[in-house]
Order: sequence, then structure tokens, then C-alpha cells
Amino acid sequence: FLERKELYVWSAFFGMIIGSIYYISKDFNHWNRKTIPAGIFGLILGIAISFLNPATQNDNLVFIFFCGIISVSGMTLPGLSGSFILILLGNYVLLLVDSVNSLFDTFSEFLQGDFSFYQNEKRVKTLKILAVFTAGSTVGLVTLSHVLTYLLKHFKHITTAVIIGFITGSLGVVWPWKKTILKTTVDGSLQLDSNGNEIIVNYKRYLPEITSSETWWAFLFIAVGIFIFLGLDWYGKQRK
Repeated sequence: FLERKELYVWSAFFGMIIGSIYYISKDFNHWNRKTIPAGIFGLILGIAISFLNPATQNDNLVFIFFCGIISVSGMTLPGLSGSFILILLGNYVLLLVDSVNSLFDTFSEFLQGDFSFYQNEKRVKTLKILAVFTAGSTVGLVTLSHVLTYLLKHFKHITTAVIIGFITGSLGVVWPWKKTILKTTVDGSLQLDSNGNEIIVNYKRYLPEITSSETWWAFLFIAVGIFIFLGLDWYGKQRK
């Protein structure tokens, strides 16, 4: 379904982000000369991240650790995709495709009683990269959660304004109407990673065609996404 109806999946995510914006901002009545600039700053930052050009792949372990710290922000900030951040940093394929596949292959060999993976230098390297990335993600998750807690405690209104602006600006990350741009070789043929998969380098966004039935189905999925988020919030309150 994801491959055949990618537009509808992105539309549902888009709707859920809109729902999160409504949820955060509906009770926020503290717009003033301090929070308005903060909101605008967050908005510009979110838009800027949405339209950045991806970097090239880098397997330096210090940079991998940094990727882990930064990418985990997608778990703490609604509207920001950790996968999209890794695409921007140029290490999506290395960290979420090659390294994960190496881990899966290693576990499969373990189950078969084969412990020769350590003799494969490439496998050992990708496993080391995955371990450093995991460590960075753990540090990032703990650090960001503490930073957000501190900011919300001491600068609640300004921080909330930045978050509202940032999530709104980062809607471009999950904009449903976009075409995937794949990496190609000099002769124009598709370039594949070490596992034979196509390499995503960026997305080209476009405006929806109102006369298309597919567009109206996408609008429906956006509405579904909004109601899913608000419905989960309502259910959570009822449980309390």
C-alpha cells in the first residue's frame, strides 16, 4: 500500500501533523512581543529544514554519533521526521538500510550457528557504525528530553511558540504532493546501494491538481489523519 498509494500515506501523516498543531495551539493564548518573534523564528527554521539540499554520505564515527543525536529529534518534536533528517545529512542509506541489513544478516547467521561475521571487515564496520548511531540516538533522546523539560519549565510560553512555529514550518517535510528524486550515475541510469536498492536524494514538491479524483482522496486522508490524532487525544483524556 505504501508503495502504490504513497500520496495517501503522506496525506494521513500531513493530517496528523495538522492535528498536533491544533492540539498544541488551541489553548495557547500568550501571543505577545516576545512569543510572536519566537513563533516566527520557529516557522522560518522549519521551512528552512524542509527545503535543505541533502549532504553526501559520511561514515566518520564522530559524524555518525552526531547523526544519532540529531535524528532522534524526530521522536521528540512532532512534524520532524528522523528519516528526513538523515537524508539531509546524507546518511539515510548507510544508517537505516546498509547497517540494519548487516545486523539482520548477522542475527540470521547466529541462528544458523555461523559466527564468522567478524572475519567480514565490511560487516564489522557497518555494525560498528550502527552501534555508534544507536549510542548517539540514546544520548540525543535523553539530552533533548531534558532540554525540552527545562525550557518548558523556565520559558514555557516562548518555547511553546517556537514549537508551534517550527511544526507549522516543517509541514513541508510531509507535504503529500511530491516526487521522489533518485540518485543516478553519470550516464543517467539509477544508482543502487550495496543491497541493490534505489537511493533517495531528495523530493520535488508540486501543487495538487484539483480536478483529479486522487487529490480529493488525498484530502480525505488528510481529514482522517486529523481525526485520528484528535481521536487518540480524546481517548487518552477519557481513560484518565
